[in-house]
Amino acid sequence: MTTTTNHSKNILWNLVKKTIPLTLFVNVVSIAIAYGFYELAFRVSLAPFWLATAMLIVAVVGPCVIVLIDRDQSRLVSLGLANAIMVTAFYFFFGIVCFFFYFLFAPMPLYAQAGGLALGITLTGYWMAFTARDVNRALATSRFVHQAFEEKGSVLQYRLQSIAKLEAVLSSRSPSGKIHMYLVLLIAPLSLVIARILTPVFGAHGPILLVALILFPVSQWIAGIGVRQYIVMIRLPRKLERTQGKSVVVVSDDVR
Repeated sequence: MTTTTNHSKNILWNLVKKTIPLTLFVNVVSIAIAYGFYELAFRVSLAPFWLATAMLIVAVVGPCVIVLIDRDQSRLVSLGLANAIMVTAFYFFFGIVCFFFYFLFAPMPLYAQAGGLALGITLTGYWMAFTARDVNRALATSRFVHQAFEEKGSVLQYRLQSIAKLEAVLSSRSPSGKIHMYLVLLIAPLSLVIARILTPVFGAHGPILLVALILFPVSQWIAGIGVRQYIVMIRLPRKLERTQGKSVVVVSDDVR
């Protein structure tokens, strides 16, 4: 146990501190857009600004708190929670600020607002459910769990390169996933036509609608990443720790 801990010591902090600057940048951009559009341009509400500010605080402080609670154990669950916060921050920018905030706060007819929100919620929910089914099926029908989690004394080791192995398993065992991905990505080119048709309805902020629709598929992709990481890096290791009575720790690829 001592050897494993020494090898894995600080690996969680090393990974977290590399992501904080990028997460900070994305959240600052979120705050700028939330304040610039919804308070200065539309003059409708400061709520987006305060929500974006709260997201910034959570995205920066949250992973640091997780590192402190982890106490140099480098548990996979801790890494999964830290990653979940980072993914949430990116989804907040692409999905919430650029899409849902637009349909919630921008001035537009009620039917357009309801339609946009319903479409966004439905597609996001569908994509996350499909991704979860895909990952669960891949874990059940492959040897990923046996290959990715290696028993070393009183712990189970999970190597960083196992993330790439999971992607390979998902690609080989779910060809239908590509069809669904292409359907989601079709939203971007179709948005060019949709925005042109709806410009009379949305008025001067028609270009903002165009940006919201183009970035929406990116938010779907990020939501899928969040689902995969939750299942593999939080739910699965907690199940293994419960059933086998051993901590699941993250180790770098050069640890033997």
